Amino acid sequence: MARKSHKLLVLLMWLALPGTALTYWSVWDRLPARLAVHFDANWQPNGYTSREGAIQLGLGILAVMLVLFTVATLIIDTLKPAAFWPALAVAYVVVGFCWYGNYSIVKFNLHAQRAHSELVGGVGKSSSQFLVATHQARNQPTARAVNTES
Repeated sequence: MARKSHKLLVLLMWLALPGTALTYWSVWDRLPARLAVHFDANWQPNGYTSREGAIQLGLGILAVMLVLFTVATLIIDTLKPAAFWPALAVAYVVVGFCWYGNYSIVKFNLHAQRAHSELVGGVGKSSSQFLVATHQARNQPTARAVNTES
């Protein structure tokens, strides 16, 4: 009986795959065509891909992790049953981390798109218009406080 419940707990990990797909699918039409998927130490995006590339990468990594942890935990359960629970805990933590990474990428890109469109002043401006506006804003003289006391 314990082995059946162990197998069920291992199979429950696989809910992360449709959960991740649902995360992308529910906001697909609001995601930008180009998504930030890699970030530097300051959480600034430095790697981009298409929406299709992002979902393929995210689901692909998650699927590989699920296959590896499913096989590993089932083998551990057979050969060393006492190690099953720690192995299952590690599997859930890693799979949860992969799910959260995908969720964070979607959330970041939804927020970044909104912030970018507010910065540009609406949809429809080209990147050259954005660069000119940014350059002009940076080169505006700033008001300085004048000391009126003598």
